[in-house]
Amino acid sequence: MNKIDSTNNKTIKLKGFLKKNIISIIISVLLLIIVSAITYYRILIQTNIGPTSDSFVFLSNAMFYLGHYAGYSDLLRPPVFSFIIYLVFRLGYISVNTIFIVDGLLFIFGVIGLYLLLKIKFNDLESFLGTLLYVSFPIVLLFLGFGFSDLASVSFSIWAIYLTVLSVKKDSRIFYLAFPFTMLAFLTRYNSGLLIFPILLYILINKSKVDLKNFILGIAASIIVIVPVFIFFYEQFGNIIYPFINFSATSISASAATGSASYNPNVFFFLENFPSYIGTQGILIIMIIIIGIFLSLSLKIFKGNNFKLIDNKNLKSKIINTKLIAFVLLGIIFLGSFDRTTYVINEVLLLPLAYLFYELTKNKINDVDLHILIFMWFMVFFTFSSIFVIKDSRYFLLMAPPVVYFMILGLSIVSNALNFKIKNINVVLIVITVILTAFILFSTAGELPSIMHANNDVTVAYKHTEMASQWLTFYDSDYKNKNIYSDLPPNFSWYLNTKVKQAPLLNGTNTNPKNGIILNNYLVANNAEYYLSDSPGLHMSSYMLIKQFGNVTVYKRDA
Repeated sequence: MNKIDSTNNKTIKLKGFLKKNIISIIISVLLLIIVSAITYYRILIQTNIGPTSDSFVFLSNAMFYLGHYAGYSDLLRPPVFSFIIYLVFRLGYISVNTIFIVDGLLFIFGVIGLYLLLKIKFNDLESFLGTLLYVSFPIVLLFLGFGFSDLASVSFSIWAIYLTVLSVKKDSRIFYLAFPFTMLAFLTRYNSGLLIFPILLYILINKSKVDLKNFILGIAASIIVIVPVFIFFYEQFGNIIYPFINFSATSISASAATGSASYNPNVFFFLENFPSYIGTQGILIIMIIIIGIFLSLSLKIFKGNNFKLIDNKNLKSKIINTKLIAFVLLGIIFLGSFDRTTYVINEVLLLPLAYLFYELTKNKINDVDLHILIFMWFMVFFTFSSIFVIKDSRYFLLMAPPVVYFMILGLSIVSNALNFKIKNINVVLIVITVILTAFILFSTAGELPSIMHANNDVTVAYKHTEMASQWLTFYDSDYKNKNIYSDLPPNFSWYLNTKVKQAPLLNGTNTNPKNGIILNNYLVANNAEYYLSDSPGLHMSSYMLIKQFGNVTVYKRDA
């Protein structure tokens, strides 16, 4: 009877939980269905477009881990993304499409984490809208399933932040997961190591809630994650930290990047392109927040509320406050040095700035510690990406989740301030959510096909690269014993399954006679038998064009 009663009690509790949380469960399931559908469709698009050169690098590294050297590898790259692909390869699914699927699954994993993170502060509707907003950002849709490691790193970062908050608010033993996820984010993209700044600041702010023993054990757990990587690096380079040193030297030195096509010293790059990253839906939310704040202030003034922007009574005491003076001075130094020194100095300055802000506002703003954590998350990557002279729009992906958080925070403040109720239910948020969700879904439905159209040239180049590789295998059955160079060695190495060496990348057009002479002399000096290129128009005295597939050309040394 006891067992039966126990079973009945559990059934009753389960039914009670489901009844109490039915709305939350429906919203969560609906969100998962929508995100999965968008991800699935985006992966299908990418399988038609095909991989780019960087994707072939990750694929080749995965093959190297598998013990099947494809002819090319770049082991200086962060290893985690390629390692996950390697795990799928071990199951027998060796295909270029594997990288798109892995990318998409890791994205969904990150989306789940973002929803849970938002739910710490916001209700179900707000968290649903914020997560959907993140998924629908044009910059996110563009790189979703693209086969790059950026969104994978963002996903691990989201979970690192979420688990850190739980470690402080719920149970310090969760540090055993939080720090390993931080390490995974770092080992997926090295610049994600900047996450340590907001995480340590949040822990410092809440030090009274943190169990030191579990904190240290969490760090130990993260060290366990990186030990196999150290061993691998030692076997490959004879130095356990060589790839990290290489990355640090590259990221700090501006002169090392001046020859890159992505060289751009404009510190306002991400601000200028911000509207295109968040799309029409993001701009619409910002407009709603601005209009909502205006209406809220207008209603307060109209109702005769005692509303003041500045409390004159406490103004004098605030001005002479030492913390406030220190905050202002550090802020001036931070802004003044923003584009005049290495990013490291600015990152370090962010810590005391954020901590002083917390000290000044901790009794005045609800959940200010969480706001500071998320804002620091944004600022460390915004600072790094803005100062670093190599610019790429995909670097904004690292800032996208914090941007979403503050957009939803603004909407939450506005909807609560307007507070229009029907039967004790504030319908402002419901109306906003329904309208924005419909708009986001329609916008996403229009955005996805345009990605396929915009990448038509990439699709053609990918197919021509494969065709040229197949043709060469029939043209020269002994090609694996020949010296082959290319301007796209990862791509051709993958299809030819042999070592293809990197040729120098030329500045200007290929029709420039000087470029033909430079490349010709380089290939002759290195005894190249074949040169494979995706840039036609080269004229080399010692090499003749023997086959062309669109822009992809095969050159052979003229006997």
